Parts: sequence; structure tokens; C-alpha cells
Amino acid sequence: SNDGGWAPPPSSSDERRAQEAEAVLHASAERLAKRVQELGVQMRRPEVVSDRWTLMSELAASRADFRNRIGDLVYLTAAAFADVRREDVVPGYAHQVGARVALRGASADLRRSLQGRLERAAKATDAQRPALARQAEESLAAFVSLSSSLALRTPTKREIVATRGRLRDAGTKSELGPDVLPGLVEPFLALLEEAMEDVTRTWLTVHDRAVWAASGVRLEQVDMHLELGSPGAARVLEEAVEAAGALSGRSVPFDVFLRKGRQEAAGGLNEAGARDLLARFRERLASLPFS
Repeated sequence: SNDGGWAPPPSSSDERRAQEAEAVLHASAERLAKRVQELGVQMRRPEVVSDRWTLMSELAASRADFRNRIGDLVYLTAAAFADVRREDVVPGYAHQVGARVALRGASADLRRSLQGRLERAAKATDAQRPALARQAEESLAAFVSLSSSLALRTPTKREIVATRGRLRDAGTKSELGPDVLPGLVEPFLALLEEAMEDVTRTWLTVHDRAVWAASGVRLEQVDMHLELGSPGAARVLEEAVEAAGALSGRSVPFDVFLRKGRQEAAGGLNEAGARDLLARFRERLASLPFS
């Protein structure tokens, strides 16, 4: 008897999946060939090859596009035959995501550092501001020394080099007016914010949703521990705050909560403290800007 409705035999299903994978392969090959041709055209343009930053940007963009298209090919062909995650089948993908998580967190730290310099500069005298310019340049130097900064796009790297040069020059002056440092730092902060939004949108949307969901699961465990009067509530809550650090840089209010939450959890939590931190954690998770 057939009580489940008609279904194609396994051989037909396998053949259909093979045809799907073949179509993906051919379409990907055509797009890769077109991208190589476009790169060849760009490499013959004098305005590209005569400027090292433009050349580096074009080569890096082509390399990234090629790698992403190969990753799409591997993932889609594997997903045609099994329920897999991209990080399980695309070589290097998990490392690339991890690098951008670290980059976004480091960028948030840099932004906070530079904003602190601007706040101090607003209260400083003209003679004190050159030292703050040098400190801002040192913050940028420390940022680019991090391995995670390698994941920055070439235009952003170029702007970091230019901003460091301008800050270095400002640091050699005997005095700086109140508008000099904001004029140098604020445009860079705007560019950095835009760059990190692009990183989140391009690389970290799926990652962030997974971290968000896992955080919700941990908070449910905290609830159960509290209901039972178990000391495990403080432990799980501390683990949840630490794991949610992978969302650093996504939202300034959430970053502020994470810093305070780590301090509270590390200092030890009684039941009242755990319940209060749990409520604030849930509120901040719910307000994260997922789109």
C-alpha cells in the first residue's frame, strides 16, 4: 500500500541532486572565468598599475571574490547531498569568520580608546593636545599590529596609514587647537564604523544569530538553576557572558553591558545578583540590532 503519497525512487532523487550539483559547478566556472577576464582588463589600466594602493585593492578584491565563489561552490554541492554547515565543508571558512570576530572586537576597543582621547582633548590645553595626538597614533599602531587587522579591506588599511601620518604630524606641534584632533579622528571613526558594519553584514550575520541563540539557551539554564536553588546559576551565567563576547562590536550598549557583566560575574554572584544580571542580559540580547 502507498499511504505516504508518491515519491521518486532513490535513484531518481540522486540523479536530480547530481544534476543540481553539476549546474552549480558550470555556473560557478563561468562566473570565475568572467572574473579572471575582468581582472586582466583592470591590470592593463595605467591608473590601476601605477598606484600601489589601487593595485593592492583590486588584487585583494579579486582574491576574496575568487575564494568566496569557490566556497559557495563547495558548500552548495555538498549541501545537495547532505545537511551540512558551511564551516564543516569549506576549508578555512571557520578561521576567516573567527578572524573577523576578533577584528570587530578589536575595532570596538580602538573606537573606545580614540573616543576617550577626544574627550580628554576637549578638556586639555593647546599645549597638552600634541601628546594626545601621539597617543592616538600609538593606539592605531597597536591596532594594526594585531593579526586580526589582516582581515581589513585595503581601502581601510590605506586610511589607517594616512590617519597615522596626520596624527604623527600633529604630535610634533607645540600646540593644537580644540578642533584639530576631532577633525583628524572623527572621520576615521566614521569610516571604521562603516567598515565593521560591512564585516558584520558580509561575514558575521549567521555567526551572530548562532551566538545569540546559544546565549538564550544558556540563560534558560540559568533560570532552571535559580528555580532549583542550584549554585550552577552563577557558573552558567559567567559562561554565558564570556561566550557572548563573540558579539563584541555589534552594539555599543551591548559592549558596555558585557564589560560590566564580566566584572560582576568574576566578582561572584549571589542569587539576587544573578537574577539582576540575568534580567539585564535578556534585555540587552533582545535589543541587539538584528535585521
